[in-house]
Amino acid sequence: MELLSSPSIVGVLIFLTLLALNFPIFAAVGLGALATLVFYQVAPLSVASYVFAGSLDSFPLLATPLFIIAGAFLTKTGIATRLVRLAELMVGNLPGGLPLTVLVTGAILGSMSGSNLATVAALSFLIQPMAERGYPRPFAVAVVAAGCTFGVVIPPSINLIIYGVITEESIPKLFAAGVGPGLLMLLTLGGYVVAASKIKGYKRGGEERSWASISHAFREAFWGLLAPVVILGGIYSGLFTATEAAAVAVVYMFLVDRFVYKAIPWKALPRVMFESGRTIGVVVFIISTAAVFGWIMQTQGLASMMNSAVMSATDGKPALILLAFNAIFVGAGMFLEPLAAIYLLVPLFKPTLDAIGYDLIQFGAMMTVNLSMAHLTPPVGVGLFLASQLGGVPFTQAVRAAIPFIICEMTVILMVTFIPGISLWLPSLM
Repeated sequence: MELLSSPSIVGVLIFLTLLALNFPIFAAVGLGALATLVFYQVAPLSVASYVFAGSLDSFPLLATPLFIIAGAFLTKTGIATRLVRLAELMVGNLPGGLPLTVLVTGAILGSMSGSNLATVAALSFLIQPMAERGYPRPFAVAVVAAGCTFGVVIPPSINLIIYGVITEESIPKLFAAGVGPGLLMLLTLGGYVVAASKIKGYKRGGEERSWASISHAFREAFWGLLAPVVILGGIYSGLFTATEAAAVAVVYMFLVDRFVYKAIPWKALPRVMFESGRTIGVVVFIISTAAVFGWIMQTQGLASMMNSAVMSATDGKPALILLAFNAIFVGAGMFLEPLAAIYLLVPLFKPTLDAIGYDLIQFGAMMTVNLSMAHLTPPVGVGLFLASQLGGVPFTQAVRAAIPFIICEMTVILMVTFIPGISLWLPSLM
């Protein structure tokens, strides 16, 4: 009963109850915060509107809706198809060539849009070709869903932007910290695909390659390959900020389509912007309601309570603390959107991280890799669910096929957590 005297604990219980009743995440978070404010009167209701609006009053945060718009353009321009063609010529003759193509292309597309779901939508057309080459359809769906996880690790990353806003860490350094883990994810998942394909005897691509075909595919994909160079090159050269880079990404995608690919007719542009706006609206509500909820948890002592509990349970041992935080992130990712998990958990974890002296840039990379797996893990698994719907595979079958990919990503999480050089080698050069 003592726990029920804490407004923050009661707010969490209300939030979890509403989530179990299938309320939308932003509604569950917002109503949990509102109920706490009303029944416990921890602050005037006007504070909620102040925190709600203040959470969005951030120049770096403006990058989030801009990258969402860039991701929407990405799925419509045909860039994905051209990148797939080039990647297939480069790796298609290896064991597991077509799934490897999906993973490589997913890494490149993720570095353009910063969005997992945009990458799933862009690569879903490869599920049928993989099935035609003898790959089990659930396996093909799991590959596409796993390929989408690069979108929030390899920069630019919307999750790293949000984390940087909360912790006030350098977003360019956080972007740099995502490069090593992102490449490690690609190597680990790719290694599994190659091994599984050799063991199970899946067919290779078999397409003859020539310098002429590779050169033609490269020319076709050139403008797509140039996008990460323009976006990230501008950030690391100091030419523009991460937010300005997001605006550049939108303009770049638009101009490439208008003058090169010409895939989006003028009359379709309002529809593209409407779909982007709908996604942006959901993201904004999650950010703002989670900010109010997070403010209540901090001011009502939940952060200090968690810090004391974690220190007591782990005897203050950093390794055990980090394992506990990873377990909490995995559990949160099974039910929450990554953005909500970041806003709710990072402020609670930060005092403990400061106490053990853990680098917040490295923690940002660890957290991002961990929450990228949320798109694969049931019962929510948004990326896997979307891929299963697009691929016509029951979600339960897709989950079984995704288990080895989840194990691979858990291995990467542990490596990023305990080997600082993976995430910090590039930021240390800045």
